[in-house]
Amino acid sequence: MYTRGFTLLELIVVMVVMAILAGLSAIAYRGIAADMQMSAAVNTVTAALDNARAIAIKHNRYVITVFRPKLDDDGTTQYIELVIAEWNGDSASANRGDGDIWTYDRFVPVPKVLVRTISGGVNVAGPGYGTGDDTVWWACSYLPATNEPFGSLIGVLYSPEGRVVVRNAESGSDRIWVDYNRDWIQTINATTQIVWDDANVVTSPWLSPATPNIGSYFDIEIQASEPFVSMTPILAVFNEEACRKAYDPTAWSDSNSRERDYTTFIDANADRIQFNRYSGAVLK
Repeated sequence: MYTRGFTLLELIVVMVVMAILAGLSAIAYRGIAADMQMSAAVNTVTAALDNARAIAIKHNRYVITVFRPKLDDDGTTQYIELVIAEWNGDSASANRGDGDIWTYDRFVPVPKVLVRTISGGVNVAGPGYGTGDDTVWWACSYLPATNEPFGSLIGVLYSPEGRVVVRNAESGSDRIWVDYNRDWIQTINATTQIVWDDANVVTSPWLSPATPNIGSYFDIEIQASEPFVSMTPILAVFNEEACRKAYDPTAWSDSNSRERDYTTFIDANADRIQFNRYSGAVLK
C-alpha cells in the first residue's frame, strides 16, 4: 500500500508553527517568572514589616525598617537588604549652622534579627515627602551605575504602639539615620562623615560655620552610605530592571529626571503595600 509523505512546504509550515509556539511559551514563562519574583518580593517585605512591628510593640520602642541597596561580590548586581533597626534613646540636638537647632536620632540594627533580602532587579519606593511632593516616588540609588543621579533611603517607622509614623514623638527628631556598623560615625560618602561621640554631641565641622546641604544627606552615594531616612506610610514594590529597560538612564541629568521616569513606571506597574492607619498592621 502506498503511503504519501510530507512535502517540503508542509514540513516548513510545521517547523514555523513550532517555532512560534516555542517563542510564545518563552514569553509566557518570562512573564510568569517575573510575576512570581514580584510576589516573592512583596511577601519578603511584608514579613520584614510584620517582624519590625512586633519588635516595636514587644520592646516598647521605635523601630524602623530600611531598604538598603547592596552589591554582590562582583559588584555588578544589586540586591536590597531589609534592615530592622531600633532607637535606644541616642539623639543629638545641634546647630545646623544657621541658628536652627535640629534633633538627630541614631538607630542601630536589632541584634539577632534576620536581615532579609530581595533580588532579581526588584526594588522598593516611597513617596517623596522629603521634598513635600508625595506624588513623586523615591527609590534607592542604583549602585552598579556610578554615573547616575543618586536615590534615597526609604524606611517605615513604627511607634512603640506598633503604628506607622513619620517622626519620633519622644525625641521630636528632625532626622533619623541608621548606624549599620555601630561605630558612632555617620558615613555620607567617601570623603564626608559626621562623628557622634558617646555624649551624643555632633563633633563635625559639618555644623559650622556653613549651613550644610541637608537635602543631599538623604542620598545614597556609595554602598557604605548612612544617609538620613525618608520615612513613608506607604510602599511600592516594583521591577526596577523592567523600569530601567523602559527608559534611558543615560538621559537622567539629575535626580528629578530619574524620579520622574521612576514615578511614571511605578504608578502603572508597582504593587502597593499599605498599612492600617490605626494599628499599623500591613493591609493584606
